[in-house]
Formats: sequence, structure tokens, C-alpha cells
Amino acid sequence: MCLPHSRLALVLVLVAATLPAQETVPLRTAGDRPVDVRHLKLELDVDLKQRRIQGTAILDVTTLRPLTSVRLDAVNHDVRRVRGARGKEPARPLMFDNTGRELIIQLPGDTPAGEAWQLFIDYSVTNPATGLHFFGPSKAAPRQPLMVWSHGEPTSNRYWFPSQDHPNERQSTEIVATVPDESFECLSNGQLLSREKQADGRVRFHWRQKRPHVSYLVTLVVGRFAVTRDKWRGRPVVYYVPPGRAGDTRRTFGRTVEMLDFFSDTFGIEYPWEKYAQVVVEQFTAGGMENTSATTLYRGVMHDQRALLDSTPDRLIAHELGHQWWGDLVTCRDWSHLWLNEGFATYSEVLWYEHKRGRDEADYLLYSKSRQGRGAATVSRPIVDRRYESPRSMFDARAYPKAGWVLHMLRRRVGDDEFFRALKRWGTVYAYQTAETSDLRKTFERLLGQSLERFFYDWTERSGHPVVTVATTHQPADGLVRVEVTQDQKGEPFEFSLQVELLVAGRSDPVRVDLLVNEKKQVVFVPVTARPTQVRVDPHFSLLAELKEKKSRSWWQTQLSKAPSVPERLRAVEHFGRGRSPGDVRLLIDSLNQDAFYGVREAAAAALGRRRGNAARQALLAGLKKQTQASPFVRRACARALGAFSRDAKVAGTLRERWKEGDPSYRVEAAVLASLARVQPQSLAFLKQVLTRDSHREVLRLEALGAIRRLKDPGAIDVLLEWTQADRPRRCRQVAITGIADRVTRFETDKKITRKVVTRLTQLLKAPGPRVRASAVTALRQLAGSARSASEAVESLAEHDPEGRVRVAAKSALEALQKEPTASAELGRLRTELESLRKRNRDLAERLGKLEAK
Repeated sequence: MCLPHSRLALVLVLVAATLPAQETVPLRTAGDRPVDVRHLKLELDVDLKQRRIQGTAILDVTTLRPLTSVRLDAVNHDVRRVRGARGKEPARPLMFDNTGRELIIQLPGDTPAGEAWQLFIDYSVTNPATGLHFFGPSKAAPRQPLMVWSHGEPTSNRYWFPSQDHPNERQSTEIVATVPDESFECLSNGQLLSREKQADGRVRFHWRQKRPHVSYLVTLVVGRFAVTRDKWRGRPVVYYVPPGRAGDTRRTFGRTVEMLDFFSDTFGIEYPWEKYAQVVVEQFTAGGMENTSATTLYRGVMHDQRALLDSTPDRLIAHELGHQWWGDLVTCRDWSHLWLNEGFATYSEVLWYEHKRGRDEADYLLYSKSRQGRGAATVSRPIVDRRYESPRSMFDARAYPKAGWVLHMLRRRVGDDEFFRALKRWGTVYAYQTAETSDLRKTFERLLGQSLERFFYDWTERSGHPVVTVATTHQPADGLVRVEVTQDQKGEPFEFSLQVELLVAGRSDPVRVDLLVNEKKQVVFVPVTARPTQVRVDPHFSLLAELKEKKSRSWWQTQLSKAPSVPERLRAVEHFGRGRSPGDVRLLIDSLNQDAFYGVREAAAAALGRRRGNAARQALLAGLKKQTQASPFVRRACARALGAFSRDAKVAGTLRERWKEGDPSYRVEAAVLASLARVQPQSLAFLKQVLTRDSHREVLRLEALGAIRRLKDPGAIDVLLEWTQADRPRRCRQVAITGIADRVTRFETDKKITRKVVTRLTQLLKAPGPRVRASAVTALRQLAGSARSASEAVESLAEHDPEGRVRVAAKSALEALQKEPTASAELGRLRTELESLRKRNRDLAERLGKLEAK
């Protein structure tokens, strides 16, 4: 599963930051398997308008030990009858107990191990709390399409069919679904065996997944779609997109067939399923979900021509396609080992970029993931974590960017040929099985003859990462270069390989220093014939670490202008961005205007925004022009950086001109709007006009809502309340919800209006979408004691919400709600102090700019 790349991630950060202390979190292990579920068949009537499914679940099971009953996960199912057949005997009624969480089916007498049963469960589910999500037009949202889709990861499919709903159970599956009429498509796993119109006009779809997979990967989607079909090595490749978006199908999904070739060849295992389908659905709860052979995606994956200037759908598509091997073919045995799913899918993004877009793009992606992979969640908890509040809490930076980096380091350690040879062995040996981290380590060790125990200990069983300082000095009298490496993080040292390259005049090849670093401080002396012209630390970008360097300014300057790799030049931009001299600003401006890679120019623009001053301002203003910066990424970075020049009339005027002129890029326009609103607050009427404009992933509306929350105009709250309504785009609703709380605490607000806001936020705690509920919880938490009246509703969410991330967020909010309403006043005081500090900084920046101008 891919999490969305947006400000929504702030909710996940909040959840991760508020997890209970490790010793209070229960120990988690793989689920028990008293029976082997060999096959699951669902025969269902799908009633979209009544938001109900009803029919029969048929499970073929074999007892693995003597049993008197079979327990199945089944939440809030209306079970009418259960029958069972042993061997070839006719089915007989069986006693059962439906607890609302489990379906406990009584077997006759003591059933021995190894006995095969077929269980028939007649049941229905109406508007389930999660797992199966129904949509349709209503008074509040009249344009909402009639649709249903499932999302089972991690443990939500139990809400719509009875199963052993944990990743340690695999079965083949079959879905026979009857839908309202011929205008509807129905998608599920595996092969479509038939599509038959019934006498009453309804249509019956029969899907069968022959190979076993885990319950959370079972999918059902019913809705109206524009369908485009491809072929790959004789197998169907199908794209289901919203009606009216067929024209964007090829530009969005047109590289899927090439990806199937690339990953099949790279992994050494041909794509393992009967077809590959991708379906774009209404208000999906994640970026994508890798249901076996049938990935579900959110609407943001669709790209029109303008959107392609700003981003590519390839990362998300490659991530979910990579899952078809890593997560679907081989599945983590327990959520403690989630990184075996998500880390591999994350690294699939990097592999595709490397293949399709080149080394620089792959390194730039890795650079971004390195920063994310060293975030708060990864510092406090290990990748393999047996203590977690809920399975959902494992879906954070540890399982995604940090885990992807672990695979990258493993590849660098063993070499490309050996890495992919071992990967093929891993996927072959554990195909259609579940596995855990030690299985991966042993696969590599047995094949390659290397001990990797310390590597896996450091990177999967420990939290944190190395904090490395490399100090390099030339000692001309001795003809030596001194290289000192220290590990500055708390606790024991990590063990890793670190390469340093010294480029020396007169030599065609660099002087390479290969260090095995396993102590807190190590020093080496390297003989050289002359002073090196460049010092390259980790030149091939092979280490996940907070890397600091101490070396001469001339070496830094050479690195900024001549280093061959993007990460080295980015580190040089960071170095000079921390500088204080006018010369540092000039170097950053040169980088902004001259570096060959757009990502380095972006970083230089951001650094200039932090520096401010007249020279930086002029360079950034020039960077807004397409004649100066052809890359929309760099124009966007310049626009964003100009937001730091508060109350600067020249900046405000130029931004206004750029807004009126427009830009081919949605995100450049959004960045111009965001900075314009920060430099010179805009009127509510102007921002309401922006809210009428469409853009990819709602980037314009999101910035307008963000600006509205900072307005003192009393009408701002009414606008934000309006944008919390169900007929608004979900991303906008979430920003409006959290924006209301920010607006109320930012300015003194009448108590009556505050109560109105709290009432609306409390209502939103019952919204069908978990992300909307999580946003409402976050907003109430910010209001603290002013929202005390919502305590009971938040407490109910903390105890009963079907989504683990919402429960955790609600628990953390309860404490804040018990505080006295003086929290708002205190926040106001802090905001006043902050504004005073900002003014002093602006005055200092203006004085510095005048000095630089002289």
C-alpha cells in the first residue's frame, strides 16, 4: 500500500508521535492457524443504493489440530445460517455463535487434525464501518458516483466477509458478484471466468484467483468506468478510470506494460498473476492498494497534460506493481515484518527511476527518501517492531523510505549481480508463502556465503541511524591526507562501509579509501603526491546516515560546482545554505542559475529563501520567469522561497504579476499564490474566487484554504466551515477542518463561534472517511480545553473506531481536551511573541541586504 504524498501525512506523523511508550504497548506475534483455509468463495448480490451485500461465503478448510470449533474474523455480520460438509457428505446445519467480532462455528464432536470441511455461511453486511466502502449521490453530495470498493489492509476485510484475517493465512479465492445492470463494471482478483446478463437485467460476474494469497488482498470494486485494455505476454492489462477521464488513460498508465517487462526481467521472476488491472476509485483511503492482480488507486494518479509538468504517476504505479511480487507473491508473516512488503515496493520506485529516468533522478529520489528515512518515527523505533498499538501504526517511515534504503545498502554491499540473484532466490523459494525478516537474511547468506547478521541487526532491529562526521585535512609536510570518521549518535556504533575518494592532479583515477567503520572514532592517513582537488565522501550514495563533513572551503566550492553526483552537490548546497557570508549567497545563486540538474537548483532556491537579502531576492525573482528557469520545479521553488520576504512590496508586486499571467504548471501557480498570501495577505473575496478553480490534486484550492485560515476576517470561519461539507473534495475538506482550529486559536474568537466550530467538528467524528475523522480529531486536539464538550465523542472514537490510526489519534487528543480553555490565550501570547521575533529578523535581513548591496 502506498500512503499519499501530501500534507495528509501530517496526520500520520501526529499518530506516530503520540504512540504510547514502548513498554506499555502489547507484544505482537503472528496469528494462530488452527485451520488451513484452502479456498474462499463469495457468492454475493451487491445492492449499491442500499449499501448492502448479501449471499454466501464458502470456505474450504482443513483442521491442523483436533478442534471442536472454527473461529473466523467477522465484524458485524448478519449471519442467518451456517452449514458444513465433511468430505463428500451433504451439508448439514451447524451451531454457531456470532459475537459481532468473531463467528464461532461448532464442529460435531472432536474433529481430528487433517479433516477437510466445507463451510457455507449465509450472511449479509449493510454499510460496514470499514473494509467495504459504498458511495452514491445524496442531498449533501449529489454528484457522488454510485460505487463500492474494498480496502482490506491491514485487517479490514473482516468487516465484509468471514475469514482468517491475518497475513499468516493464504488461500485461493473466488468472487461471484451480481451487480445492478450492464452499465456497471465489477473487478476482483484473478481471471474473469464469465460475465452474464440475468433475466432481471442484472449482471453476474465470476472472478477466480487460482493461486493463494492473503485475505487483506481480496478485492471487490463495482462502479461505472471507462475501460481501456492492453496485453502483456498474452495476459490482460486493464485500466478502469472515471467516466470522462478516458483521454488521460494513456498518459497516466501508458508505461505499465514496459514496467511489467522491466520488473519481470529485473527480479528474475515473471509477473505471477493471471492479469494486471488498475482501477481509479472515488475517495480512496490511500494512494494505492496492491490487491492481487487488481490494484486500486486514488484519483490523484490521473494526470492531464498540465499535471505531467509537475509530477509523474510512475512512482505510485511502480510501487503498487512492485508489490505484486513483494507483498503479494511473498507476504510478511506478521505486521512486525511489514517492511518486507513496503520496503521492497518503495525500492521498486527507485529501480524504475534508475531504468527509465537515469541515475541522477534515482539518486534524487533516494536523497528525498534518506531525509524521510531519518525522521522521528525511525529514530525511536526499529523497522522490525513487535510492539505496536495497532497494525496501522506500522505503516510509517520505517516500513517505507528507511526500509527501501536498507535494500539499497544491501545491494551496494553485495553488488548488483549478487543482489538480484539473491532476490530471485528469495522470490522463488518463498513464492505463494508468508515469510519474515530472518528468512530474507538466511536466503542471502546461504546463496552468497556472507554473514549478514550484523547488517540486519543494525538496520532492522535497532532504531535510529548513524550520525557521521568526516573531517578531512591535507598535511603537505608529510604528504598525507588525514581522514577522521566519528559516529556521534547516542548508543553503540553502527557497522558500515564508507568510501572516500581523493582526486589528485596528475592522476587519472582517484585515490580510493575503503573504510569498515565499526567504532565511534577512526582515523586513517592516506599518502598523496599533491593536495587533492576534490574530496568525495560516500561518492556512490550508499549509506543512510546524517552525514556531516569538515573540510576546506575550496573543497566545498569544487563539490558544489563539479561533483559528478547529485547528492554531493545537494550536500554542498546545504553547507553553503548554512553560511553567513555574501560569498556563500553568490555561490548559491550560481548554483541556482547554472547547475545541470533541476533538483540542485530547487535546493539552491530554498536556501536563498532562508538567507533572504537583496541578492537572494533578485535571483529568486528572476527565477520565476520561464526564460530564466525552464523547469517548473525550479520556478515553483523560487516562488515558495519568496514567501519568506514578508511585506516586501517588490516581491508582492512581482508575485501579483505572475499570478495574473499564470503558468503552464498548476504547482507553480499554487506556489505563487501561497507566497503572495504570506508576503501580503489577500482579501477573502480574492481567495474565494481561487476556490472556484480546478487543479490537479486540488493544489490551488488547498493553498487558498491555507491562506484563508490566516485571515482575521470573521468571514474566514464561515468559508472554512462551508468547505468541510461532504460535497467538497476530500483533500480540501481535511485542510478546511484543520484550518478552522488554526483560525480559532490564531485570533481571538467569540465563544459562540467557537462552540459552532466545535459542534461541526464533533459531527465530523462520524464521517464515513477515516481521514476526515482523523482530521477532525486533530482539529479538536488543537482546540484543547475549548473543545471539552467533544470529549465523550472522542473517547468513543478512541475505543470503537475501526481504523487503528484514528483510535490512536483520538487517545492522544483526549488529554488535550481536558485542559482548561486558557490554552487558546496562551497560544495567542506565543503567536504575538513569534511575530515580534519575525519582525526583528526582517529588520536584520533588510539591514544585511543593504550592506550586501553596497
